[in-house]
This record gives sequence, structure tokens and C-alpha cells, in this order.
Amino acid sequence: MPDEFYGGKDPVVHYVKTEKTVGGPAIKPKTEKPKKLSLGEAVHGVTPGISAFFHKKSLLIIVISIISVSVLAGISWYYVYQAQETARQRQALAPKVEPPKLPPKEESVPVVEPASVPEPEPTPIQEIPTTTEQVEKNTLDFPLITLAESADNDNDSLSNLEEEAIGTDSEVWDTDSDGYYDGLEVFNLYNPKGFAPMRIIDSGLVKEYINPVTQYRLFYPAQWSAAAIDETADRVLLSALSGDYIEVVSEQMWSGESFVDWFGRRAVGQLYSDLQQFNNRFKEDGLKRKDDLTAYFSTGNKVFILIYHPGITGDIAYRHIMQMIMQSFRPAKTLIQIPEQTIMPGVTEEPITTTTPPVVEATGTEEMLL
Repeated sequence: MPDEFYGGKDPVVHYVKTEKTVGGPAIKPKTEKPKKLSLGEAVHGVTPGISAFFHKKSLLIIVISIISVSVLAGISWYYVYQAQETARQRQALAPKVEPPKLPPKEESVPVVEPASVPEPEPTPIQEIPTTTEQVEKNTLDFPLITLAESADNDNDSLSNLEEEAIGTDSEVWDTDSDGYYDGLEVFNLYNPKGFAPMRIIDSGLVKEYINPVTQYRLFYPAQWSAAAIDETADRVLLSALSGDYIEVVSEQMWSGESFVDWFGRRAVGQLYSDLQQFNNRFKEDGLKRKDDLTAYFSTGNKVFILIYHPGITGDIAYRHIMQMIMQSFRPAKTLIQIPEQTIMPGVTEEPITTTTPPVVEATGTEEMLL
């Protein structure tokens, strides 16, 4: 009960103050809305200060948990890495043991008919000709054996055309009157126009040809021309004014091929039994045909072929020039020198005009005189 009812106090009437609007309904008094509680107050029933405290504590726990997990992960990675490194070191130091080799597995070979199996061909060192032009270039053309000899007026073993090419007298058996007839001196590489001793290369009557590629060397008449047919210089022509020429061919043999094998493959129509061995003035071993129109020099895996080709007359006008070229041929530069010619006793420089050679013994005559 209010105090007014006690002690004689006049009662105070409490009225609810309302506002009225003219001609309208009464307006209800304003009531305050309930205050919203924070998450901590609603859940825990605590004051905002306590809620903030718990909120910070949760964050601290989360941070500590993350740090702990990271530290544990780092420690685990370290120990795993150390274990792998130790295993690698042990593997490197451990002796290597090769697995036992198993015997080769036998493979079944299919049966092939003999007719269908091509025969293996040897691998050539030089290119095998394929075009018509290459075949013509690589074909060896040999002269006939039964060819007539050209005229020799003074019987000095030099034909009249040879004496013209060399510069000697075709009517005099010994042009320089040193006791050696002209053909003998030319064969042995001495000067037939100069009184002995004199080498033919020092006379100016012949020149020395040096192949620019293979470097082989030989003597040929100064009046002739010498030229390679292409840049490889594997074919050289020594040509006379009459149309006769001597061909010098250089070829490489196939790998593992002998000269006999090469001869059977390349010297078509030629017989190996027709060849004779000889040793020329520069101590080079060769093989020549009996008529001295073809010669071969073999060194290493290379073969040099000298072939005489007659002119339009068909006669052999330069057989002794061919002999001189064979006697002077060298596959490469050599230190061998032609010895000086021996002066015959009692021979003076008076000219010998007779065309009839003196009677000499046939056996060993050339070596005795030189």
C-alpha cells in the first residue's frame, strides 16, 4: 500500500498522462525498446567486459595452436630429411653389385628363301658412278696389243716423232756423241742432247708434272701439254701435237680390296698374266703390260694407271716416251736421285754421224753403259 494511506497523508492520485488530439483517438504513450544484449551477455549472461576477456583468450589459444602445429611440422620435416640423407649416404658407400647377366635369349630366325636374300656388296671408298657421264668418266679404255710401230730412221729406239718431241736428230744414232744412243739415254732419264753426265730433267727437254691433289710426279716432253680434266685431278692427259696422248688415272680401291681384286673389277678385257713387274729409276715398283703401253703403280689403297692412247693413224709413235714416263713416275715426293751418267772411256765430244748402232751384247747392256 502507498504511504498516503498511512499517517494521514492526503492521497496523491497518480494519473497516466495521455495526449489527446482534437477529434481523434488518444495517442499511446511512448515505450522504450528493450536493449540488445551482446553475444557474451546473451550466451553467458555476463557483462561486456567479461565477454571481451573471453574473446581475447580464444584468439590467444588459436594462435598458440597454430604455432605449435608449425613447430611440430618443422621438427617432423627435419627428422624425415635427416633419415633420407642418411639413407642416401649409405647407398653411396655400399658396394655396387651388378645383377647376374642372363644368357642371351635365342631368337627365332625366320626362314628365307635363298633367292630372296640379296648378296651384300662391299662398301667402296670412292663414289660408285651412277650417271652415264660418270660411267664414261670412270671407264678405263686400253689400247690394242697388236699395234704397228712408227718409223725410226736411225734405229736409236726413238721414233722420228719422238726425236722431234725431244729435240734430237732423227738421222743420228747418238746425237750428243757420248757413246750412249738416244733411246737408251731417254729411257734412263739422261739428256740425249748433252754430253754425259747430264740428267734429262736438267736439259729443258722435259718438264716435271706434279699432280695438285695426289702429288704424284713424272717427266713429260716440254712440247706436250699436261692438264687435268676436272678439279679432282684424278685424270690427267699428257697430249702430243699428233693427237696421241698418255692418260694418268688415280683411283682408290675398295676397303680391304687387293690390287688383284681391283684389276679383275676395273681392268676389263685385260689379263693379269700379261703383266710384268719392274722397278723404275726412282726405285718404285710397278706392273706393266708386255708392250709397255699400260702400267700400274699401287700404294696403300690407291692405284695409279698409265695408259697410252694412239692418235688418228693408229700407230705407236711414242712408245719410248711412254717408257720414260713410267721410269720417272713417283706416287709422292722422294729423296731418290738419278745417279750421274758415267762417261765412257775414250769417248770424245766429236759427233757420230753414222745411223748404224754399234754391235753390243744384249744382256745387261743398258745397265753396263749407265
